[in-house]
Amino acid sequence: MSRIVPYKNSISEKSKSAPADDSDTSLVKVLSAIEPLAQICQTQPIGYVVELGSNEAADKHLAQARQCLSQLAKNSVWSTEFVNPDYTATEDNPKPDYTNQCGYLIMGVNTVLDNPSLGELIKTTKIIEKQIQNEFFEAQKLSQLDVHSVIHNMSEPKNRRVIIDIDVLAIKTADNELIGIAERYPFKHHEWVGLQELHQKGHLE
Repeated sequence: MSRIVPYKNSISEKSKSAPADDSDTSLVKVLSAIEPLAQICQTQPIGYVVELGSNEAADKHLAQARQCLSQLAKNSVWSTEFVNPDYTATEDNPKPDYTNQCGYLIMGVNTVLDNPSLGELIKTTKIIEKQIQNEFFEAQKLSQLDVHSVIHNMSEPKNRRVIIDIDVLAIKTADNELIGIAERYPFKHHEWVGLQELHQKGHLE
């Protein structure tokens, strides 16, 4: 089994996301499998691929999210921030561009969550979202729910201004498999862009 080497945080400067094309699908081979949340919710991975998105004060809110998520892990590495147009925008209904970024959280003993299950990490990301949004009462309510309830109540962001959105795209298992989460698949182009950068730099091997 390949050893996961801890990487220091690495923030690259912001870039523009290229238009989507068929080359995105070439990254499917990076994934060992695609599994539904219900099937892998209790898995305790050695790493997580997460995706961040914001279309309101994005530099500030992505930095807050990176800081919170990095504190949960033994180490973390981040892709370049990149600007991605809102795919639901139209000429009659223009919407602000998103800034997106992918990260890889490397878990280990003596971390804040101490090797959380996938479900536990997803619950924690939703609490972090509420805290960054200054919705502390909602964060407290979420913290009191069980993992199943949090996952059941999750929904995609609607057509609105998004302070921060945090999603788990894939997990790295102790068997060195990278498993995509079925509810997030097929990945959007901006998710492939971040995933590709992390893979090309060797962070997911």
